[in-house]
Amino acid sequence: MSVALSVKGIKSASLDKVKLLEMAFYAALVIGVMGLSRHARAADEMLVKEYIPLVQGLIDAAKANDPEAMAKRVAYPLKREYPIPAIQNRQEMVTRFDQVFEPQLLELIANSKADIDWQTMGWRGIMLGSGVVWMDFDGKIIAINYQTPAEAKLKAELIAKQQTALHVSEFVSPELVWQTAKFTIRVDNMGNDQYRYAAWSKGKSLSEKPDLVLNKGKLVFDGSGGNHSFQFRSGPYQYHCYVTVLGTSDSPPGELVVYKNDQEILKQTVIKVD
Repeated sequence: MSVALSVKGIKSASLDKVKLLEMAFYAALVIGVMGLSRHARAADEMLVKEYIPLVQGLIDAAKANDPEAMAKRVAYPLKREYPIPAIQNRQEMVTRFDQVFEPQLLELIANSKADIDWQTMGWRGIMLGSGVVWMDFDGKIIAINYQTPAEAKLKAELIAKQQTALHVSEFVSPELVWQTAKFTIRVDNMGNDQYRYAAWSKGKSLSEKPDLVLNKGKLVFDGSGGNHSFQFRSGPYQYHCYVTVLGTSDSPPGELVVYKNDQEILKQTVIKVD
């Protein structure tokens, strides 16, 4: 599988704005184009032989364009980009198959070579290319860092429905809405690589004015798995929203961590993703 094929597949699903997870994939892909070829990959980065049959099973299912076979090879729930709901089970995966696996993505998987285009990445799992698809060590898909036009349309529709229930000054383009033990947190994409943090005390509605608003936040990626954080500053305080895209079965969806003069003063686990 060539870099050109990877780019073709992703470009076919390009959207009006750069999507969160696609940004991670593009960044890693650029690094690959600049100096990493699959022929020069270090031996310890190649796919461990015992996992080749698991990967080949997914490749064969993609070649057959078989929704049932693909659905059996997914670990549920499968997260999708907010506010698109996660896919909870096989039946739902089959129903939403064309929404997630458009022909370009299936072609990307089907044309990949298990021993060349896939590699083990420590405890995180097995990834295709620069992270467009991730599998666990049981051969189950745990992340798809790719968004089809169908999902982009669904996302726009869901955001439009949200608008009427939100405080008007806080609605832009949501990246996340979390609930912790004490807060409801919303992060919005303001455009031009700027993000806004809004927080409401527990029990308050998002239709009310938020208790805290922070502007000029930044997005920071952690590796090629899609994990990232939104970081905001207010005087000596820093508010970090750590988003878990690729983690273990015990990993929470995310964490809010607050620092004062670089010392951690608050940490709250996300207990619900709206």
